[in-house]
Amino acid sequence: MKIYRKDEIIKYCTNKKVLHIGFIQHKDMWRNKIKENDWLHGKILKVANHAIGIDYLKDEVEVIKKELDIECYFGDATKLEELKLDEKFDTIICGELIEHISNPGLMLDGLKRFMNSDTKLIITTPNPWRDLWVHHMFTNYNEENWLNKEHVCWYSYETLKQLLQRHGYQEEVYDYYYAENKIDENISFSRKVKNMVKKIFNIYYENKNIKNKYEGLFFVTKI
Repeated sequence: MKIYRKDEIIKYCTNKKVLHIGFIQHKDMWRNKIKENDWLHGKILKVANHAIGIDYLKDEVEVIKKELDIECYFGDATKLEELKLDEKFDTIICGELIEHISNPGLMLDGLKRFMNSDTKLIITTPNPWRDLWVHHMFTNYNEENWLNKEHVCWYSYETLKQLLQRHGYQEEVYDYYYAENKIDENISFSRKVKNMVKKIFNIYYENKNIKNKYEGLFFVTKI
C-alpha cells in the first residue's frame, strides 16, 4: 500500500491529542502553504481533538499565535526539558525535521516526557537513496547546488532504525512514503500531470519493491 506523507499523518492525528514539533515549516513558507491549503499543521488542527505546535522560530511563533489564535510555543527540539509543558499526547509529529537536528538523540530523549506507552511518535525524513539524488551525484551535480541549506544529515532506513533503537524506541510501522499528498486540487496542471505519470509508474515500482522511487521514510515508533 502506498503511503502519502501528509495524508497518513492526518490519519494518526484524527480525534487525537497531538504535539507537533517543528510545526511552522520554514518561516518563509507557512503563509503560502495556508493559501494553498497545504499547511500540515492547519490540516492537523482540523482533525485533532487538540493540537499544540512547537518551533524554534520565536518571532514566527508569536506572529502565528496572534494572527491564527492557535496554541503554540517557542522551543528548541534538543532542549525540550526547558519547555513549560507538562502533558502527555496520543500522537507526536516530527515531520521532515530530524535531518535538521544537530543532536537528534537529545530530541528523542526529550520527547519521552510527553509520551506514555500508547503514544505514537511519527518521524518522516527524505529518502537518501531516492533516484533523483542518486542521479544528481552520478552526473556530478554537487549537493551544494540542490541540498536544503538547513539539512545536516541523511537517514537511511537502517540508520534511522538503529538510532531509534539506541534511544529505547520500538518499531510500530517502519516504511517509506511515496509522495507528500495523494490529491491536491490547488497544484498546477503540469504538476498534476507529473504526479499522474509518477502514479502510473509507481504501480510497477511498488510491485518490484524498488524503494529508490519513494520520496522519504515514514516511521511510527513508541517507547
